Amino acid sequence: MKRVVVFFSLILFSFCGWSQEFQPTITVNGERVQTNETQIFTDLQNALQQFMQNQEWTDDRFEDNEKIKLNIQITLANTSDVTAQSYSADVQIQSIRPVYGTSFESSILNFLDNKWQFSYNDSDRLVYTRGVYTSEIVSLLSFYAYICLGMDYDSFGLNGGSQYYEKALEIANYSEQNGRPGWSAFGDKRDRYYIARDFMDPQFENFRKFLYTYHRQGLDIFSDDPNQARENILAGLNELKGVRKAIPISVTMDVFFAAKGAEITNLFAKATKEQADQVGKLLLELDPTRSQVYKKLLTP
Repeated sequence: MKRVVVFFSLILFSFCGWSQEFQPTITVNGERVQTNETQIFTDLQNALQQFMQNQEWTDDRFEDNEKIKLNIQITLANTSDVTAQSYSADVQIQSIRPVYGTSFESSILNFLDNKWQFSYNDSDRLVYTRGVYTSEIVSLLSFYAYICLGMDYDSFGLNGGSQYYEKALEIANYSEQNGRPGWSAFGDKRDRYYIARDFMDPQFENFRKFLYTYHRQGLDIFSDDPNQARENILAGLNELKGVRKAIPISVTMDVFFAAKGAEITNLFAKATKEQADQVGKLLLELDPTRSQVYKKLLTP
């Protein structure tokens, strides 16, 4: 069963491998790159796909229907140089969670990382080893793998993802020393370091609690008891006000509402006018950048 550690004897382990945690779909778009050697893009895509599929990220066993759907779209910049094996790219990372008892799926993370620079040779061996920097490719994919795992585990159990955020922060710390952009602890607050740091910050505890409340006590019961689900979500949103006040600039909060803002609005579209108005005002306070979406909930 997923999220339950399963221990195998050495004999059994020799016959049965762990089920992998992700069901990844990785695409590499090299249309902007000036080159005739386009096969390298296919090779890169296949290498990344194999890395995500073959790496063992946890000690837990995942059934096929429990694997986390992970979409990673990589768009190489026109500054990439195939001959020099040097690349710059935007990376869109989307992690998807099923909703219990329904066919509905919900994005738990949907983030554009526009600071990826890396080198790639088709003979490179991509393997993650904890605590060891091997390449920017391994660091970035491993970092987001652990962020996605942490959020997924948090959505099924209170603070269930702590060990995965710790690993993500560890990757950010040692990757920063390599000098590539996107890892800095002293620069842009949207850098990867701050995503992992937010989750480990005690002031962020109620956000992580809300990941559980929203998914397990909101979405997962919505089809059976929409009124109770809305009440739980509303209570959780109220607790997020303290998080936003303590950490006014939080890339993680911004990323969450980018993925969930419209979804929350839809959940309260058929709520009572009073409740919809409350949620609309809360969302405007927590996430003013999507004000046009949230104003739909306000009483005229």
